[in-house]
Amino acid sequence: MRSAAARLVVGLAVFVLVGWGAGELWLAVVGSADLNAVQDLAEQRSSALTDIALAVTWAGSAYLLIPLAVICCLGLYRAGMPRQACAVALSLGGGMLISSWVKLLVARPRPPVVHLQAVSSTSFPSGHATQASAFWFSVVLALGACGVGRVWIGLAATLATILVLAVAVSRVYLGVHYPGDVMAGVMLGTGWAVFVSRCLGGANSGVGDERQLQPIDAGGALHAVDK
Repeated sequence: MRSAAARLVVGLAVFVLVGWGAGELWLAVVGSADLNAVQDLAEQRSSALTDIALAVTWAGSAYLLIPLAVICCLGLYRAGMPRQACAVALSLGGGMLISSWVKLLVARPRPPVVHLQAVSSTSFPSGHATQASAFWFSVVLALGACGVGRVWIGLAATLATILVLAVAVSRVYLGVHYPGDVMAGVMLGTGWAVFVSRCLGGANSGVGDERQLQPIDAGGALHAVDK
């Protein structure tokens, strides 16, 4: 467990550094060229679309994701899957830390358009996109550890992807992020969720059902025992 904790700490630092480097590179190469996409979406605004965007963007808000994560973690823990519970918690918590620290390091100003939602921090990466990706995909990975069928896992992954993309688009529509911000957030959050899952043993470490063959008599008969 100590080695896993060490890998997580090192991994967190690496993700922050990668995010910082990607942000600086993006600003140096692209600059504010992706402002056109923000302005184009701003021109298409309507009261109905704005209401939808404001509703959808909640799927990436910490005010919603933290309570959902608590519920998921409690459910997984009670189901005898403490590692998957930790994976969901660490995915969301780590995603929030990564986005916050990278924001401080890159310090990209928000797009110069009317913001339809109050914001206070800098722009790169999108915290909502990072958090949504980290949480919803960590839930999908946890479902895989529960022995859920492939069809249901595929459905959950599809729904999570749609939800994450909807959050990303909503942030640009609301005028609070550039497209590059949300793309970086999705990549950082998704990568972090996968990394956490692998560090904690992946889908096969939830239930103690690992079995091995051992001899039970002098004749060398074998049987499976719980490990």
